[in-house]
Amino acid sequence: MLPVARWNLDELARTWSTAKPFPHVVLDDVVEPDALATLLLAVSQEPHWPNRGEIYDFMASGEEVTQPALRELQAELGTAPVLDAVRAISGRPVTRADLRSYVYVPGSYLLPHADSRASIGRMVAWVYYLFTEGCEGGELELFSCTMDGDELVHATSAHLVVPRANRMVLFDVTNASLHQVREVLAGSRVSLTGWFLG
Repeated sequence: MLPVARWNLDELARTWSTAKPFPHVVLDDVVEPDALATLLLAVSQEPHWPNRGEIYDFMASGEEVTQPALRELQAELGTAPVLDAVRAISGRPVTRADLRSYVYVPGSYLLPHADSRASIGRMVAWVYYLFTEGCEGGELELFSCTMDGDELVHATSAHLVVPRANRMVLFDVTNASLHQVREVLAGSRVSLTGWFLG
């Protein structure tokens, strides 16, 4: 499903290494339209539940997706061609991937945070947008951080990635890769998200 053989890995690696405020790449038109439709149908049939906490409010699937198309995509993310491509782009020694689906409706958000968890081994975060028609807000916002060792001293908004159907974003996971999903103001933002882990 993921046409990694057609990706220009050298160019993507250069983009990754020079991206600001921290390493990331944006890939558009990732899968064929039929595959996108299949994944969107699978998400529509996947159970989702409200998830609310101190810094987030959205709908999410369970930790283990159940729809065959989603399970197949998760399996593909862990295959040698995909892992080799992510290693070539990021330089990170990834060995596996996980996946959940998320639905953001008006009022949904995810406040600034970093995904770094040493005990889990997250190395490269990924998000793949399935449906964004009519969506206002919901941008992936990346922050430029001033760090004192592992401690965040100051953060400034530095880059916005607009959610667009069939767009995938990969970004580095460190204590300094602070990011958020801006509040959705209208429409909906449906995505698959996870991490490549070591």
